[in-house]
Amino acid sequence: MKIESNPIMNPRRCFMRLVPAVFMLTLMIPIAHAQVPSVEQLQRKLQLRDRVIDELLTRVEALERRAGVRRSARNVAKTPDKPVRANRPGKPGKKTAPKSLADRLGPAPGTIVVEEGADERALERSLTRAGGLLLPPGILEIEPSFSYARQEDTAPSFVTVSGVTFLGQTESNSVRQTADLALRLGLPWDSQLEVGLPFRRRDVETVSNVGFTPTGSSSSSGMGPGDLRVGLAKTLLREGLWRPDLVARVAWDTDIGRTTDNGVSLGGGFHELRGSLTAIKRQDPIAFIGTMSYQHSFEKGNLQAGSVIGANFGGYLALSPETSVRLVLSGAYQNETEVSGVDFRGSDRTLGSFVVGGSTLLAPGTLLNLSLGIGLTDDSDDFSISMSLPIRLGRPLF
Repeated sequence: MKIESNPIMNPRRCFMRLVPAVFMLTLMIPIAHAQVPSVEQLQRKLQLRDRVIDELLTRVEALERRAGVRRSARNVAKTPDKPVRANRPGKPGKKTAPKSLADRLGPAPGTIVVEEGADERALERSLTRAGGLLLPPGILEIEPSFSYARQEDTAPSFVTVSGVTFLGQTESNSVRQTADLALRLGLPWDSQLEVGLPFRRRDVETVSNVGFTPTGSSSSSGMGPGDLRVGLAKTLLREGLWRPDLVARVAWDTDIGRTTDNGVSLGGGFHELRGSLTAIKRQDPIAFIGTMSYQHSFEKGNLQAGSVIGANFGGYLALSPETSVRLVLSGAYQNETEVSGVDFRGSDRTLGSFVVGGSTLLAPGTLLNLSLGIGLTDDSDDFSISMSLPIRLGRPLF
């Protein structure tokens, strides 16, 4: 009887069958390693990519310098390298994700980058008060202010003493004190609502002189609320590489205020419509601002005050985030007043002043503003001092 052996139990046949399988597995191992890159290979590729990006950034900056383009808003923060702290035993180190290409490139040329909390700096608050910047929607700002102005005029006049008339001069000293409450509310669509109500007091002293000898004097004073004003401002253009911020403003002054008291003229009393255009250009830490305005007065009774054309230009400098100073030159011309449709000769006025001021933050949301004005023409106040305290509410109303 012939007994056949089991092929599975034959060692020779098992060896012959395992050899091809081992050979195929040996060929597949390099292929598998080639398809799955190692961590070192990925790191080398990331380093190569970073070098390419740095080279591209260098070329872009060189081209911008050659073209004379100033990247005013790029301001990519460069912080000094910090020492790497050793990880504590048992605590894995934190891995930071690599910055994206957009983060490394930064903003495009001409893009204005607004840092967090920048609208609370003294410079921006001062520009808002000057009308160059508008409040965000829903933000309310309340500004109480006080101003003191003095004007001295001297005019020749005939003075009668003991029945004898002499040629002398009359000195008129006028002091105006104005307390004002202004409200500004940011609206949607880059606009702003503005409301203001003043309270005025005026003291007038008249002294008649013959030579250096006073011959008589008189004084009087009056006070009362001024005209309510309501305005609307709108941002027309945003600042770019060459263009400034442009803000248009329309304001209406009512005639509800008191015009005279105790025989003293307090001013106002006419419906007036005023339009202005304000441009502001930033070159941190300096900002330049200029305004052109036109005011038309409506006839009341048989009187119509002359229209006013005004302009001002100034520079604002940030000494620190909490303090700023400014220099402003302003001027205006008022046409002659019309009486029953006829111009009253000599009633026109030319105004000009030079203002030096400063602002500082007293607390979050509270700004102290001080200024001194010096008159440059005979029709202007000799000097004026003003103080205001704009208070910005932290929470939006809507």
